[in-house]
Amino acid sequence: MTDCSAMEARAARLLERWAAATGEYWQQQDNEPSMGCYGSGYLTWGVQSNWNYAGAMATLAALPATAGNAEWLDRALGSLRYALATHVTGGRPGNDGMLWGNSWISMLGIERAMHGISRMESAFSAADRDALRRVLVSEADWLLSRAASGRASGVAAGLWAGGGRNVPESNIWSGCLLWRVAELYPGEEHASAWKELAHRYLVNGVSVEADAGDPALVAGRPVSEWHVGANFFPHYALDHHGYLNVGYMAICASNAAMLHFDMRQRGLRLPESLYHRQHDMWRVLRRMIFGDGRLARIGGDTRVRYAYCQEYLLPALLFAADRFGDPHALDLAERMLDLFERDAAGGDGTFYGRRLAHMRAGNPHYYTRLESDRACVLAMLLNYLPLVRRPEEPSVSFEDSAAGAWVEEAHGAVMHRSPGRLASFAWRAHGLAQALCLPPGDGSLAEWESNLCPVVRFLGDDGLQPGARRRLLANHITQFEGGFATCGSIMEGVGVTIDEGASCTDQAVTHIAFAAIPDGQTCLCLQYVVAAAGRQGFLAELKNLHLVVPNDIFNGSRRTIRSSSGEVVLASPPERDETLAFPGAWLNVDNRLGVVALRGGAEMLVTRSASRRGGRYQSVFAEEICLCARCGVAPSRPGEVLIDIGFAVLSGATAGVTADVRGGAIEFSQEGLRGVWVKCPNGSQYALVANFGAEARKAEVFMETFELAPGSAVLRGPARSRPGRADAPGPF
Repeated sequence: MTDCSAMEARAARLLERWAAATGEYWQQQDNEPSMGCYGSGYLTWGVQSNWNYAGAMATLAALPATAGNAEWLDRALGSLRYALATHVTGGRPGNDGMLWGNSWISMLGIERAMHGISRMESAFSAADRDALRRVLVSEADWLLSRAASGRASGVAAGLWAGGGRNVPESNIWSGCLLWRVAELYPGEEHASAWKELAHRYLVNGVSVEADAGDPALVAGRPVSEWHVGANFFPHYALDHHGYLNVGYMAICASNAAMLHFDMRQRGLRLPESLYHRQHDMWRVLRRMIFGDGRLARIGGDTRVRYAYCQEYLLPALLFAADRFGDPHALDLAERMLDLFERDAAGGDGTFYGRRLAHMRAGNPHYYTRLESDRACVLAMLLNYLPLVRRPEEPSVSFEDSAAGAWVEEAHGAVMHRSPGRLASFAWRAHGLAQALCLPPGDGSLAEWESNLCPVVRFLGDDGLQPGARRRLLANHITQFEGGFATCGSIMEGVGVTIDEGASCTDQAVTHIAFAAIPDGQTCLCLQYVVAAAGRQGFLAELKNLHLVVPNDIFNGSRRTIRSSSGEVVLASPPERDETLAFPGAWLNVDNRLGVVALRGGAEMLVTRSASRRGGRYQSVFAEEICLCARCGVAPSRPGEVLIDIGFAVLSGATAGVTADVRGGAIEFSQEGLRGVWVKCPNGSQYALVANFGAEARKAEVFMETFELAPGSAVLRGPARSRPGRADAPGPF
C-alpha cells in the first residue's frame, strides 16, 4: 500500500532543498523591494518559470514550520507581484523590456501556479487581490474576444501538427482558465459567456472524429454541437509537434488534473466538459508508462530527457487515482519520486545541477524553466495528494493491467506489452522511425532517437533537426496474437544544401522490417539501405542496428557488457569518444537486454561519447550498440548497398540466454527479399521475411510458400501471423 504521508515528506524535503539552492536565480527588483523574479523573467518560458516558482514557494511557505517559512512567503509574494505587474494590464516592463499576456500560452503559467496561490491568499494586500483579479479577467476576456494561436483563431482542432490546428493542450488550459475565473468572480459581466466558451474549449481538448456524431449530452448539449474537430486519432495517438507525442498526452491530462483538484480545494463547481474523453485517453496513456514511473515515449522526444512532460505526469497520476480509481496510479507517482531523488542525489539541492550542468552554465533561461517545472509538480503533490480518494487495492499487478496490444494505423504506430517485454514501432516518431524492445519495468534502459533503426546522414545535414532531411515513403502494420510485424521505407538525404551553392536530394532509401514475436521476449529486425541509383552521395554518418542504451545517473552510471569475449564494465562518462569492438555475434547489457546479429555482422561495436547525448539538449549519457558505425565524410556509390543486416533483441535476457540463441540469415534468389530466422529462448522458431523490392515476390520459409507485396513483411512460425485488432484498453 502506498504511504501517502511518506510521499508528502519526501516531496517536501526535495522542495525545501531546492528552494535553498536556487537563490542565485532570484532577482530582487532594485526599485521595488516587495517584488522579485525567479529566472530570466523573459517572455513565454521565463514568465512561466516565475509563475511556477510563485506556486511552489507559496506551497513551501504553508507547510508546517520550517526555518525558512518567512523567506519563502516573501519570495512567493514577490514573484507573484512581479508577474501581475509585468502583465499587459500592469504596465511595468519585465526584465526583457516587454509585457506578457493575452497570448495562446499566457494562461498556462497561471493555471500551473493557482494551486499554490491559494495557499498564500491570507497574506495578500488589497492591491494584490485587485491585481490578480485584473490579470485573470483580462486573460478570460481575451479568450472570449480575440484569441489566436498561430494560424488558428479561437477554438481550433486538427489531427496533424501541420497548419497549427493540433492544439489539444492549449484548448484544455484555455477552457480551464475560463471556468476558473468565472467561478472565482461570478459577478463579472462576462462570467456566463466564459463558462459557455470553456465547455467548447474543453470538449475540443481530447477530441476524436467520433465526437462529430456523438449525441451524448455535455453541459446540456450534444457533444456533436460543441465539437470543432479531432485532435486525437481514434485510438488516441497524438501528432503533436509533428510526431507521436506521448508526452503531450500527459500534459493534456495534467491540465485537467489542476482544475479538478483546485476547484475541489476551494469548494467550487467543476465543469462536466473537463472530463471529456480523458478516461479513454488515460486507458491508453497508462500503458505507455514504465513500471518505474517513466514515460515510455514510443514516439520519441524533442526535449530534455526525463523532464517537462515527464514532470507533469505526476499530477496526471493523482488525477487518475482520484477520478478514475486507477489502483496503480499512486504507486507510479511514488516511483516518480524515486526518479526525482536520483536526479538530485549528490548535488547541491537543485534538481538538474549535475545532469544538466552544461545548460546551467550556458542557458539559465531554459535551465530555470526545467527546475521550476519539477518544483511546481512537487508542490502540486503536496496540495493535491491529501485530496485524493484512495482507490481500491489492485487485484492484478501493474504489468498485467497494462498488457496487451495498441495500434494507430493511420499514424504508423504499434505497441505490444506483456509482463516481460514492451515492444513498439513508430514510423512517425520524432526524426522518423523508432523501435523499442525493453523490460517494461525499467525505463532507465530506454532512449528514443532512431533506436533500433539506421542512422543515415549525408553531407550538409548537421543532425540537429532529426527527420528534417528524411521523408516517410510508406509503411504497413500487421497485428497478431502476442505481437505485430511492420514494414516501411524512408527517403534519406532530402533537400540537403552544402556550402557554398551545392545541393542534393533523395540520396538513399532506408527499408526496415520489425516484428514483435509472440514469445513475449524477442523482437526481430531487418535493415536494408540502398544509395540512389542516379547520383553520387557523401555520407556524414552511417550506423546500423543502433540499439541506444542510456548510461547515466538513473542506473548508477555503470553498464556491464557481456559478450563471447568476456565481461566489461562501462563507467560513464568515458574519458574520450571511442568505439569498442566485441568479437562475436551477441552482446548483453546488465543481464537485462540481449542483442544477437543474425545477418551481416561478425562483431558488435559500442560507440561511446565523453559528452551527453540524448537529443539536441544533450541530457543523458548513452552507449550505442551497432554492427557498423561510420562517422566522417565518405562517398557512396550510386546504387550501393549501405546496410544489409538482421538481428534479434531479447528483453529481460541474461548473458547466458543471449549466448544460447540460435538463428541466421535466410537467402533468397529473388531480388529484394530479405529474411532471418531465430530459435527463441522458449524453443519456438520464427522467421521474419520482407520484400524490399518494387514487385511482388514469392518466398518459401518452413516449407511454406507465400507471396509478399512490395514493401511488406511477414512473421512465420508455429503460430501463423494473422491480422487482428488492438486489444481493448484495460479497465482503468
